[in-house]
Amino acid sequence: MANSADAILQQIRETQRAMVVELQTEVKKPTYGIKKPSLLMFGREGSMEGYWRFLSDCNWDMEEAIKLMKSAHDWHAKMDERVEEIKAAAFKSKPGLFSFRQVGFDMEGRPVLYGCFAQNSATVADWTVDACIAHFSHIAENAGRSCKQRSEDGGFQNQIVIDCHGFTSAPFHKAEFLIKLHQTMTLLYPDVIRGIFVVNYSQEVRNVWSSIKEHFDEAVQGKVKFVPPATVSDTFNSLFGTELYQWLVTELRANKAYPLPKEQKEFYVPHEKHDPRGTPIYVSTFLVPSHPDGHIPHPGITL
Repeated sequence: MANSADAILQQIRETQRAMVVELQTEVKKPTYGIKKPSLLMFGREGSMEGYWRFLSDCNWDMEEAIKLMKSAHDWHAKMDERVEEIKAAAFKSKPGLFSFRQVGFDMEGRPVLYGCFAQNSATVADWTVDACIAHFSHIAENAGRSCKQRSEDGGFQNQIVIDCHGFTSAPFHKAEFLIKLHQTMTLLYPDVIRGIFVVNYSQEVRNVWSSIKEHFDEAVQGKVKFVPPATVSDTFNSLFGTELYQWLVTELRANKAYPLPKEQKEFYVPHEKHDPRGTPIYVSTFLVPSHPDGHIPHPGITL
């Protein structure tokens, strides 16, 4: 019985691999005009990760996957210059505009991204869909360049920790903002998130999530985990290992201080006792000029 089930699974896997190859061949045809794919769309050169993700997200419907990939490509082509303008203008004047950044890796080598509302220097006016996507795409795509753990199809996923200390709900009360943000992120980056861990949350944060989660599909909803203080140690220690766990505990504790210390507000520069830019391994390996893998960190971070 077990052998029969294994054979069926193997056959399914082989069929899926064949579909991935077919999709890769199809979208390269001049008909679609796809000339400059992004890392998160297609994955590293020579890999199948992006094609696999788009097919999986479309429930292995080839026509839908082609449409989705074409739409994502067209968006990237249209937004590339705009994204660079947003990043350059915003972080030149406000290096701490958005605190969302890569800080290390989990036990399996997946990139871990962290952001704390208290560290953001962004105003309500800064929280636009374009600005949020520009920043997320930069961080997530470069996390892919640092990723140690990849599935057999070459894919990668990110772990995300959201520290809600200092949360302001103003931009998140706009339904059109949330819907457009989710729709665009789903279109551009299907299945690049492994888990979203929410800490230091208030009842207001729970209420906001309850009011917006219907706009997210069940797969995304299942990835969002609210981590109460009593389980932070067990959750993060088992997922992230000693070094990142210790970094996170120190960072979470430091960001609870009021007023927020200068060295935490300036998370983009190194400090003597605790480096808010990330774990020692991540900092020493990836926060360097001209990394050979092409990894570029948070736009405001000092190397």
